[in-house]
Amino acid sequence: MRHAAVTVVLSCAALAAGVTATGAASGASVTRVCGQLTSTAKRQLPSAKYLSLVSGIRSSGSTWTVLATGVPCGTALSSTPALLRQWQQARLGARLDPGLAGYTCVKAIDRAWSGSGQSSGGFVCQKGSGLPASVFAPGTFAARETSPYTIAQIKAFFHIQ
Repeated sequence: MRHAAVTVVLSCAALAAGVTATGAASGASVTRVCGQLTSTAKRQLPSAKYLSLVSGIRSSGSTWTVLATGVPCGTALSSTPALLRQWQQARLGARLDPGLAGYTCVKAIDRAWSGSGQSSGGFVCQKGSGLPASVFAPGTFAARETSPYTIAQIKAFFHIQ
């Protein structure tokens, strides 16, 4: 458990140090924004309030942006609602059951809204049994609460095409 939390925190710090979603770090995979999910009358999604370790911005709401790097967007989008239900109840850094053979998922660790303490702005999943190294690593998908930002703003910020 503690290892999962340390890995997620370190990977977020690496991203903050300059790794972008263009594949520059790996040279191969390209990150895509698969879409944004919001609550509807038939599907209520959880809310989050946090200070991102990745971007340094605060986010508060229930708009979830789904990112995928080397994973089909259909897989990422269809898995996200069930993972968010688990995310809502899980401890920081805890493993989540993706319901997908061959994936490992964890609840991401961010800073609390105030800047001190911890919170979570989403989850990240990776193909394989190892812990996810980054939301932009090859073979990953992630959901991050990104309200009030649009897909266009997110793409611009992280240099996603």
